[in-house]
Amino acid sequence: MVFYRKYRPQTINDLDNEAVRQTLFSVLKNPKTHAFLFTGPKGLGKTSTARIIAKAVNCTGKKKDEVEPCNTCDQCVSITSGNNMDVLEIDAASNRGIDEIRDLKEKIRLAPAAASKKVYIIDEVHMLTTEAFNALLKTLEEPPSHAMFILCTTEPHKVPQTIMSRCMHISFTLATKDELVRSFKRIVLGENIAIDDDSLEVIAGLADGGFRDGAKILEEVSTLADGAKITKELIEERYKVASIINFINSLLKNLKAKNVKESLSIVQQAVDQGVDAKYFIDQLIRTLHNLLLIQVKINGQQLTSAFSLDEIKELVEIFSKAYGEIKFAVLPQLPLELAIIEYCGSRNYTEQDAEPSKSFVHTSEKGVTVSGLRKEVGDIKKKEALYGVPKPSAKEEAPEVNHTKVELMHASPNGEVTHEWMDAFWKQMISEMKQYNHTIAGLLRGCSVRSFDKKSLIIQTNYKFHKERLDDMKTRDELMRIAKLLTGKDVEVRVELESKA
Repeated sequence: MVFYRKYRPQTINDLDNEAVRQTLFSVLKNPKTHAFLFTGPKGLGKTSTARIIAKAVNCTGKKKDEVEPCNTCDQCVSITSGNNMDVLEIDAASNRGIDEIRDLKEKIRLAPAAASKKVYIIDEVHMLTTEAFNALLKTLEEPPSHAMFILCTTEPHKVPQTIMSRCMHISFTLATKDELVRSFKRIVLGENIAIDDDSLEVIAGLADGGFRDGAKILEEVSTLADGAKITKELIEERYKVASIINFINSLLKNLKAKNVKESLSIVQQAVDQGVDAKYFIDQLIRTLHNLLLIQVKINGQQLTSAFSLDEIKELVEIFSKAYGEIKFAVLPQLPLELAIIEYCGSRNYTEQDAEPSKSFVHTSEKGVTVSGLRKEVGDIKKKEALYGVPKPSAKEEAPEVNHTKVELMHASPNGEVTHEWMDAFWKQMISEMKQYNHTIAGLLRGCSVRSFDKKSLIIQTNYKFHKERLDDMKTRDELMRIAKLLTGKDVEVRVELESKA
């Protein structure tokens, strides 16, 4: 990250975000604001911008009607180097308690040592405790005239509204490709790097809207080039850009065919070749977006793709959700694999329902039949039509029970556990799991029931990492809860890998 630190913006004109640049020029012409709130994803320059503001309000080398800091006076130089006594940066993730904020309140009353304004930059402010926020609020309500606060956060929804209402909010959005290229050219000029604009645009595409990520990529390919000119081919080889296109085309072909096994195999091949899972999904969604545009009129011409509009919409929704789950995944490719199983499984499920499950081991123990459930529901409806719905007595405080299929899976004490009942049970189990965890429900669609004897449910899967996910304690507890809801009995749930023999 040498490039990013070395070439981070030092003046307002250096800022590559056009909207932020224009806002600061406007605000700092008449700097009455005592508190700012910067929000947006990581790597967009929030902290760097905070330091520029600190320099702008304390600079002694600029003319009275100027906004830009001179970057040469003692105040500017000390703020840039990070040793200015009147500009303090606080990491709220490490100093999140009320004691730290109380200490801040006491010290902020003191006049600045040498600067015009005492500036507090609080990074990751959303990490403060409730008590700390309350203490900070009092300071924001009645700040000393010499004090200024700049709060930065990647999660604005966690900042209390009372705090937000007392700050000037500036949102840092993901950088455009042009803004990123502008930022990279500053580095290229400073480091005398040989690279063309096409290659810079490829890096901008890989940066996912972040200046920090883009600078990191430029630094990596510069090291690989070792003084030679950086080409598109070098970048594509390093980040597997060209191979991703082939992987995506193959994946879409197999998704259209609902081929789960081959689709998962393509993902594994991509991972084995070092393709980044997050970037893979990003490019997959962009490809689906292009397919979406093909399905609508372009220049008055109606074009078509292999996927229908509904299919594209479902794929975009599923993979967008997987993209958001990657940062929390133990295995980066797992959300992508689960999304594939969810899409292919949901499409195949109606076809599987038409035939008895081959993996279900029939038992002689009595159970509930779907036909029996239908008859019982019909009897209930008839009684309600004739006599109305009975009201509970004053002594009965139990909540009203809706006679849904879920609660009637165990209503009849007799009856054989048929394939029909088992298929209905498994389908309902997936439906209930979807309310708890959409991803796990999608995973279950790719599994099957190996056996069920009313006391023990054995779920079968072909993949080890799927078994590990289903064996998670919270997931196992939820599976047992749903099984009890459907059967009225405690059911042990086990997950086994299908034998390859």
